[in-house]
This record gives sequence, C-alpha cells and structure tokens, in this order.
Amino acid sequence: MVRSHVLPPLPRRPALIAQETTASFLWRLAEMNGWTFGVLARHVGAPRQLEDADPRLQEVWLGPVARECLAQVSGRRLEQLEKALPTLALAAITAKARRQVRVEAWPQEQLPVQACALCVAGRAERPVWRVCSDAWTVCTRHGRWTGEAEGRFQVGVGQLPEVVEAQVRRQRLERKTGLYARVLMADALQVAIYWWQCRQMGSRSVWAGRQDALGVTRAALWAVPMVVYPEAVVVAEAMAVRERQRALGRSFAGGPAGWTTGRWVEWVGERLGMPEEMAEGGHRALEAWLMAHRNTVPVVERLAGPAPSAGYRSVPLRLLEPHATVPRFGPLEQVTCLPWRLGGPMTSVSEQAAAAW
Repeated sequence: MVRSHVLPPLPRRPALIAQETTASFLWRLAEMNGWTFGVLARHVGAPRQLEDADPRLQEVWLGPVARECLAQVSGRRLEQLEKALPTLALAAITAKARRQVRVEAWPQEQLPVQACALCVAGRAERPVWRVCSDAWTVCTRHGRWTGEAEGRFQVGVGQLPEVVEAQVRRQRLERKTGLYARVLMADALQVAIYWWQCRQMGSRSVWAGRQDALGVTRAALWAVPMVVYPEAVVVAEAMAVRERQRALGRSFAGGPAGWTTGRWVEWVGERLGMPEEMAEGGHRALEAWLMAHRNTVPVVERLAGPAPSAGYRSVPLRLLEPHATVPRFGPLEQVTCLPWRLGGPMTSVSEQAAAAW
C-alpha cells in the first residue's frame, strides 16, 4: 500500500507525552479535532470495518505507510512521534501490506499505565495511557503513584516523600546502569517482598507506618511494592556496586580491603539502617540472590586482574548470568531470578546459602 499524496495537518495537534501508547495518542488527536477514532484511523489507512480501540486494553499498530500518514496529519516529524510513542515503530507490518492499521489486545501482564492526571491536565479530556517498564510508576513532579489496583489508577504519595525520592534515585540508577537496572530493581523488589511477607526487616515499623499513611492493611497486596519501594531502591543500588565488581571478575570491593560477600550483606543492613534485623534473619533473602549471582572467576585470576578504568561505575552494565535476556516492558516479576512471588508461598531459603557466606 503506497500513498501518492501528502495529507494536510489537522488544525489542532496534541502535545507529545513521553511513553504514550499509539492508541491513546490517536484518541487525543481525533477528539481534539472533533473527529471520531474511526474517522481518524481510516484517514491514515485503516479498513472501514476497524473497531474503536480501547486504549486501556488495546494497542494500535501502524505500518510504515500509516506512520507517515499519522506524522503528516499530526503536524509532527515521524522521528518526533517515534521518540514519544515507544510502540509506534514496533509493528510487524510491511510497507506493502494492505492492512496498515491493526488493533490488538495488550497481554494482561503488559497493560499500559495511566499517566499522572495532574501532568496531563489541559492536554486531554480523557485519561492518557502510557507504555510502562513496570505495572506501576511514581510521578516525581506531583507525588502520585500510577498503576491499576482495585479500581485505583492514581494514589497520592505526598505524605511519603521517601517514595518520591526513591523514584528519583531509581531513575539515576537507570541512567548510570542501563537496561541492567531493570534486573537490579526486579531482584531488589523481590528481596524486599520476601522480607515483608515473612515479617522481617521493616515490616513491623517502617512499612507498617507507610501502610497506615496510605490507609491500607497488609491485605492490600497492590500497595506492597510502593510500601517497600525506598528500601528496595537502596538494595538495588547496593546490588549495582557488587555487580560492577562481578562484571570485572573481581571480588566485592565496595569497602575496606578483604570485604567478602558476607560483609556486603552486613553493609546492606547498615545502609538500610536495619543491621540488627539483617543479622536476625533478613540476610537469608540476600544470600539467595548471591547464590544466583556467583562470581565464577577463580580467586587467583581476580587478584591478578588489572584495576578498572576510571569512570567504570558510570558505564552501563552488560547483562550477567542468570539474566541472559531482559524484556524492556512489562512487570518486573518477569525479570527477576528469585523464585518467590507476592501473595504466594515463600520459597524456603536454603540454609546452605547462609553457610556459604
């Protein structure tokens, strides 16, 4: 399918919102110009029988011809659209395909997340839906949790500034570490969830206080990742320190000479402000992670290896075993190597792990 003429831009063009789904953007563009979704979709190349897309549950996939048409009618360069709409260029539709527009349901585990309502105020009359790297996120500008749980899409966390600060720190970790930051956050959250579910570490103090501030009980499992988020980010940062050493085939060198992985666990407890809780049982979840992230380089080679180059802590980390592949989108539970899951029975942590360190 080839268009032989250029489509004129519509009178009004919506502001671009980072990570927005294509379906959500099409709805905004249509409504802003007094069109229906179906009219706009047909205008860029959809068949007449195409049904309206539900941006909360479905995505619209555009082939190369339809993408060019969308850029023309929206008054944007195609490169601008592709930067803002992460799925726009991902459709498996060729330029010769007769059907340049398709509507498909999102997998249940990859449903989009509603953008912060305060961020998009004045930009859209309907909710804006974003492709998210997890099932939820935190708006640092307005202090709002955005996700989907028990009919909720927006939860203010202004009374928990440490949750907002955790999101800022996570973003900093992602900039420095690259895609491997998803691994670190996935594993760190699972460690924190283990602590919460086994009533270890901050479950009786810090986390109970956050639950009270949010007005939820332990039964509200959707809120648990938010409740443990600040500590999970601290753990992820500590994991990054150790994984940078492992990537170089070195022993953990984040502290004084001679530090071991056992000392690293103690250090994590100190950074959390929970050294006693760590010694009393919290260490087991971290030791399970250490078992899955062993340093396989012989000690002799580690000692003989050269010192890392300057600035190595700011270079993105390559993927390390057991994480051969990392999906860019979807829940972090799909990324972690740890076996337990929130709400399910906790997999027992082997006593051998404790003995190994």
